[in-house]
Amino acid sequence: MGKNERRNSTQNMKKAGITHPSKTVSDPNKFIQYPGNVQSTPGGKKTLKPNPANDSHRKSRKTVRKQRNRHILATAVLVAILLAILVFISLKVLFIVRHVEMQGSDRYTQEEIINYCAVPLEENIFKIDTATLEQNLPLEFTYVESARVQRKLPDKILITITDSIPTYYGINYEGELETYTIYSQGFKQLTVQAAAPEGLMGIDADLSDRSVKETLEGVISRLSQSGYTGVTMIKVDSAGDISVVYDNRIQINLGTVLDIDYKLKMSFYVINHELGREDRGVIDSTQAGSCVFQPLNK
Repeated sequence: MGKNERRNSTQNMKKAGITHPSKTVSDPNKFIQYPGNVQSTPGGKKTLKPNPANDSHRKSRKTVRKQRNRHILATAVLVAILLAILVFISLKVLFIVRHVEMQGSDRYTQEEIINYCAVPLEENIFKIDTATLEQNLPLEFTYVESARVQRKLPDKILITITDSIPTYYGINYEGELETYTIYSQGFKQLTVQAAAPEGLMGIDADLSDRSVKETLEGVISRLSQSGYTGVTMIKVDSAGDISVVYDNRIQINLGTVLDIDYKLKMSFYVINHELGREDRGVIDSTQAGSCVFQPLNK
């Protein structure tokens, strides 16, 4: 390369701002600028120069996040306010008791039942304690077997009564006196009377004993389902000592509930096909394969 060419090259490098490789940098603290946001010193250390575009992007994301959080908070507050308004309206404006009705009872009038329940008109319907009313009505009224108290939206309380029906009787022995306790279809004690009841089935069982009561209910259910009529008394001393009396003249000893359906079937076959209408005695059906009639001495 000639002198003129070298001179021209040097001048071009100076115009471009490029220092001659062999020339020493006068300021050692001066940075050499690289493309992008990377800077380097003559010692070789590189540092990152903040990029305004990146900072702007980060600030934009923070702003969006804050706005989203504000929107969520505002929505939650609005929903809470709306719910509070709805609750207030439902308690003070809607679902207010304006009607109380009773149905189902032939023994008690609407006035008697409604006056006892004392459901306040203009009260919120959901404040009425229906469960307590259902529990107390059978305790207060002798011939109320059960009660159901319903909320009929928007403004009615409906009381449905199931009357107690005299169905069974038990005999009470007090010295030489006999009295009779009358029970409902659900074994609710209704009354005690001196005269022997007519048309009711007698029960001889300890109703306070849960096992005995369940056994009694089971025997009654079997008799009803099988269509056996004419039973005038059921005796249950225990789950293993059951007997029924037919037409006040024939006692059927059944023993346990085991095979009780077959025992009843055989016993009623003997009554209907082998015995006369005047026969009295005891049928031993304690064993499922045996049915023996023992007449009473006349």
